[in-house]
Amino acid sequence: MRDFRRFAPWLTAFVCLGFTGRGVAWAESPRSPRSATYVEDPMAPHNTTGSTLRAGSAVGFIYGERLDVLALGGTVAAGHRWGRLALEAEYGFLGFQERGPSSLALGDGQRLGVLARFDPIRFGPRIVGGNSLLSVYVEGGAAVAWNHWYLPAYDEASRVVPADSKRVEGQAGFGIELDHRLQEPIGFPHRVGWFLGWRMALAPHETEVASICRGVSCRPAPAMPHDRFTDRSMLFQSSLAVTW
Repeated sequence: MRDFRRFAPWLTAFVCLGFTGRGVAWAESPRSPRSATYVEDPMAPHNTTGSTLRAGSAVGFIYGERLDVLALGGTVAAGHRWGRLALEAEYGFLGFQERGPSSLALGDGQRLGVLARFDPIRFGPRIVGGNSLLSVYVEGGAAVAWNHWYLPAYDEASRVVPADSKRVEGQAGFGIELDHRLQEPIGFPHRVGWFLGWRMALAPHETEVASICRGVSCRPAPAMPHDRFTDRSMLFQSSLAVTW
């Protein structure tokens, strides 16, 4: 009995260690839940819902002002997608230059607007490839357009300089989007897309004043022949977009 009492504490410790060690050996490491954008199959249907950010370039022509110009610039936009429908706020900056081989800068313009875009036609991964989606989209919206015109330098030929303007314009466009899903997204983003399309805009306005200037010396330009005019623009746009 005396020997048992001497070894009892060691026996108790051994039994407890066995239970504890066995519990540690059987424990499983916690696994974080997969995000809703995770897919097992690259051919699975696409879920395009999420916040969006887009940036790209724009090039085209603006007609109807006292000067017809070549426009070059860029755009940035942010918004949200609900499946096939997207709503974005967009800002664009354009530099105006003389049409033709000349690169003479004539002015600049800014555009701030809201656009809705819809994908009526989609080609899924079984046609385009794993995790990819090709869409044909149409879009429409409205924007405020500011145009600012430069005076010619003292060593440049005299030219017509329209008055600076601020107008509301309606916009419409169409194009294609190639959208790729990250099969196992980690944080930002879970989709990357490329847009390529045409954007047209119309801005009705009353007749406007202009000057014929050389340097700081200006004189009034002849009046325009009608009371109302419509500015027209056609821009070719290319941009990258991410969805998260």
